[in-house]
Amino acid sequence: MVEGHAIVSVEGMIAARDGSMPQALMNDADWRIFQAALDRAALVVLGRLGHVRHANPGRRRLVLTTSVAGLAADPADARAHLWNPAHATFYHVLERLGIDAGTVAVTGGTGVFDHFLGIGYDRFLLSRAPAAHIPEGRPCFSGGPPEAVLAGHGLAPVGTRLIDASAGVTLTTWRRAAVAAGRRQMP
Repeated sequence: MVEGHAIVSVEGMIAARDGSMPQALMNDADWRIFQAALDRAALVVLGRLGHVRHANPGRRRLVLTTSVAGLAADPADARAHLWNPAHATFYHVLERLGIDAGTVAVTGGTGVFDHFLGIGYDRFLLSRAPAAHIPEGRPCFSGGPPEAVLAGHGLAPVGTRLIDASAGVTLTTWRRAAVAAGRRQMP
């Protein structure tokens, strides 16, 4: 199962223009849910910038980058591999890493989220921080507001819950119809 995770501002931004995470997007309730999901994942997929900025607490990581041809072990992190999607398919990478079951958690940035639209999300957990305003930031998806992009790629909201009443932060789960029916399997 391919599962995306993001918290966005009112404008649908996941970061400031420089790639940093503004304080307005940092929410303890969202962070706990996010970290628990990553702890359960068979593999965490993220971009090079996120990999460099955030230490790996021992999870298996797949880092999208153009600095390698295909798939290569990260010399600085024994639990991480560097992947250039232009030279190896995602399914080839899963096979090489020996991953044939479990959740692949996609954590961004924009280019990573966009890339996995083509692979197909089974589920996307989208948190909204209504007090966060980042008009000139980095979008969740380059193609428009996250809800419109997800709907345009075959996902539908199946539930929204308030995860932090004091900050008004909500978490909406988006699912692909085939997943809800239990038909899509990892190769």
